[in-house]
Amino acid sequence: MQRYPFIRFAASVLRVIGWVVLVLGVLGSIGVVLFGVVMGGVEDTLVVIAGAVGGIVLSFLGWLFLLATREIFHLLMHVEENTRITAAAVMKEPPENS
Repeated sequence: MQRYPFIRFAASVLRVIGWVVLVLGVLGSIGVVLFGVVMGGVEDTLVVIAGAVGGIVLSFLGWLFLLATREIFHLLMHVEENTRITAAAVMKEPPENS
């Protein structure tokens, strides 16, 4: 039986959500540029492109945050496992004579 099944599930969900955020953010930003260029004038094009670049950067940062959080979950599970193994090994050793 695996320990912490919900944390493993949450880590998997974070990975999927992270990729969804990245893909939809980039596609949405490209869509904003296309819509803004078609609907706006030449003077609005620079503002639309700057907003789209900002959207892409924010999508990337959201993706990075979600995947880093996933890795932290895995790190904490590995620390717990290593601590449990170390504690079991220490308990099997005879006590030292001081």
